[in-house]
Amino acid sequence: MATGSKRSEQAKPSYGEGRQALVRAAIRLVARDGLAKLTYRSLTAEAGVSQGSLRHHFPNLNAVLEASLELCLETTQSYLRKPSGSFEDLFAHLATSLREHPEIPAFQTEVFVGARHEPDLKELALRHQEAYRERTRTALADAGLPYDEDLVEILVAIAEGIVYQRVVFGADRAHATDRQIAGSRRLLSALTAALTEPAGHQGG
Repeated sequence: MATGSKRSEQAKPSYGEGRQALVRAAIRLVARDGLAKLTYRSLTAEAGVSQGSLRHHFPNLNAVLEASLELCLETTQSYLRKPSGSFEDLFAHLATSLREHPEIPAFQTEVFVGARHEPDLKELALRHQEAYRERTRTALADAGLPYDEDLVEILVAIAEGIVYQRVVFGADRAHATDRQIAGSRRLLSALTAALTEPAGHQGG
């Protein structure tokens, strides 16, 4: 009995590990089963911790979602910050991130849809989306292209469309994602040429 008890104690996550276990479990659970399936019981079962541990780390499930979105944002930004080489390759890292971390966009999509009815979640979703806007603004500036917030919104919408289609249709549609990325390169190349063409040559 003493040996079993000792093993049980060793298996329990430490303070920081317990919090991370809950955050990562929330991402897995919501990505796999949907936001409606996130409950105290399902989350603690997925994470392998007690409900007491959950309440010790988080006051409510929205706090878990907030921490989970923050982790998703950190992971997403690690891809967004990678040098793309040129403005045409703005979306080049999307395919890699979707392949290596498919649970993240799936989780984000579930939370963003739920944000329609939850003001707190809507604020989190908007803050998360702003990271994509900022990356696009930086790419425009690095390419020496004129600042245009309308263009930023359009490009973010394209990126989100690529991500959401992959979430809905899954890895079986990976070839479609590759085609979309390739198409975006041609679109951005044409856009760059149009924005850098001398004014006297436009429309001529």
